[in-house]
Amino acid sequence: MDDRVLALCELNNDLLFHKIPPEALSAYVDSSLAAGSDAAAAFTGRDIEELYREHGIRISYADSGKQSYGVILRGQVTMSVRECAVEVYRESIEELSRHSTWEGRSLTYDEALHVHLAHEFFHFWEYKSGGAVSERLPGVETFSFLGLRRTAKINRCSEVAAHAFAKELLGLPCLPNLYDYLYLIDTGKMERAAFDGLISEMAALLL
Repeated sequence: MDDRVLALCELNNDLLFHKIPPEALSAYVDSSLAAGSDAAAAFTGRDIEELYREHGIRISYADSGKQSYGVILRGQVTMSVRECAVEVYRESIEELSRHSTWEGRSLTYDEALHVHLAHEFFHFWEYKSGGAVSERLPGVETFSFLGLRRTAKINRCSEVAAHAFAKELLGLPCLPNLYDYLYLIDTGKMERAAFDGLISEMAALLL
């Protein structure tokens, strides 16, 4: 599965995706992927749970996941001057593991857990570094009238970067948002045909 296409699938979830000029899509995708991969290079060979301990990020566990607009969340994050902590919902991680089969292989529970932890560690790293990836990339024009112009950032660029970070740090075969789609398909929340159509649509935009 092409990482650039999966990255664009993630950007497609941004409320301002339609504001990105078609000719700029590749730049947003490539810059976001590079930001995540470059950050991961600084931690090559490191264990993600060890990184949490080293940086003082507390991990706690709850049995059941919470829901937001019908979507089961895998955890909850607190980032502040006083505390950085991640609460993990075991049931949600187990569900991801059970419904993650790709090319004949599924994630183990520990692998699914580490995907989640690596993703959130990248956001912690953004926070500590003083700037989200989305803030570093150009904004898109959201309003223009009589010389007045307003721009906004594409927040999902940070999510793409977090996916790329997790992939590189953990040695995954693809961007881990693929596992989100596999979960949706396997649990009947998304038709396989709809996913295939999305992949084809996003691939065409990158040609």
